[in-house]
Amino acid sequence: MALDYLPRTAFLGQIFRASHGADNARYTLVDHIENAEMQFLPGDLPLVPNSGALNQLFVQPDAVLTTESSFVLIEAKRIRRSAFQPQQLTREYVATLAHAGERTPLILLLGAEPPLQIKGRGRRSIEDAIQFELRDVLLQSGTYECDYELILGRIPDVFCWISWDEVATVVSRQAAAFASLESSVHASVQRLAGSITTALDWHS
Repeated sequence: MALDYLPRTAFLGQIFRASHGADNARYTLVDHIENAEMQFLPGDLPLVPNSGALNQLFVQPDAVLTTESSFVLIEAKRIRRSAFQPQQLTREYVATLAHAGERTPLILLLGAEPPLQIKGRGRRSIEDAIQFELRDVLLQSGTYECDYELILGRIPDVFCWISWDEVATVVSRQAAAFASLESSVHASVQRLAGSITTALDWHS
């Protein structure tokens, strides 16, 4: 949550710049990061927007970040080793594409680097993990008429990732470089940035 309160361009924007993958989608977001709206633990996000709850599939993202041009789903993994559920990435991917609409879709895997640990399937690339489940998820969500090959082809343009160590490095670097003529503002930024690095150290 501290990233929501820190100066966006200097901190959250730099974390997206330091992430890997989906270059165009990341840069589109960064261009509008100051006006982004962030929701933490937004609850159930349906795979099919504006449809009834009957037989609906949902995902539960850790955060959703929206601008007029981007729709971003954030999946934060534990600092210690953790695995994705078999259909988790695929459902999140389908939901993100659906909710993005005309906006640019982006999924940030925070603290997870490919190949990803998939429960019961070992380590897989993002593409392999999604391809294995995509037909079933489209069928279960009632969106089986979607262009399967087109959806598969968009994966590299939607997924990006960054490690927790890289996040800590970015936050520390930006905090050290941050300057303000107002001493109270400077101290506030240092406290917020310090809360992030302290939390990461504590959970490591």
